[in-house]
Amino acid sequence: MSALAYLTGIAFLIWIIFPLFKKDSTWVSLYIEADELEDKKQRVYGNIADLEFDFAMGRLSEKDFKHIRQSFLSEAGRVIEKLESQKSNAFMERIQNDIDNLGKKKKKAKKGKTSSSKAFCTECGAENLPEAKFCMKCGKEMS
Repeated sequence: MSALAYLTGIAFLIWIIFPLFKKDSTWVSLYIEADELEDKKQRVYGNIADLEFDFAMGRLSEKDFKHIRQSFLSEAGRVIEKLESQKSNAFMERIQNDIDNLGKKKKKAKKGKTSSSKAFCTECGAENLPEAKFCMKCGKEMS
């Protein structure tokens, strides 16, 4: 085979494999991390419930119970803090980026297309898109 065929094959493999190693913040990674944190939170809550059961059955001294319970509560607090932090920061940033990009995509798609017709709701008078089936303000079916 020629060198050109080998180079083409190698370039194709790199093109296929490269996205697998690309580090970016995707919805999938955010959901996976959130699921892992949620699972960890549930495990810690289960550990606390087991600990309280063991104490109630007399398997633990009060001193040990308080010490271990405090460490589990601290762990639960750290997990919840990470979960809330991730939700508020990563999700909100990603949502904002997607909203911003969505607006740009729509503007690019609509370039050259201008519609002078407007649809108004007969119930509340709100302006709607001409192709709307329901009013965006009151929800009544557009006629």
